Amino acid sequence: MADTPKPAVEERLAPAAMVRILNPVLRAVLASPLHGIASKGLLVLHVRGRRTGKVYDVPVGRHELDGQLLTYGGGRWRFNLRGGADLEVTIDGRRRQAHAELEEDPDRVAEVFQSLLTDLGPKKANRVGLSVNVDRPPTLDEVREGTRGRAIVLLTLTD
Repeated sequence: MADTPKPAVEERLAPAAMVRILNPVLRAVLASPLHGIASKGLLVLHVRGRRTGKVYDVPVGRHELDGQLLTYGGGRWRFNLRGGADLEVTIDGRRRQAHAELEEDPDRVAEVFQSLLTDLGPKKANRVGLSVNVDRPPTLDEVREGTRGRAIVLLTLTD
């Protein structure tokens, strides 16, 4: 039986065990005077659970597209942002007030990821949790397939 070719774009997330180990370290570094070593590409979302009220401190990739601060959401924490939510973020070593809008429309999500991939280049696709397996820019349909189930979090600093 022949090997099935890889899709043009596929999800490429860090293993869960590594995330469990690294997240506490990243949270501490991003809130410390040493934040400069990681702040350019990361921030921490402080998301309050709608039912429990528990605050989830989630280190995420930090991106800017057309002047809009954003990150991508794949974890369950993102559901607390549906319909928009005020939250805090730790960015550039400071805890700040922000408003988040969750974008889950697959077409819009694919468009944003395609723009990010264009800016980053396919070799740096892992910075947005993806892998590009073709030697050309992926089509919008290929990006849509590779980002199925993902979301984008649009952030506006409010303080």
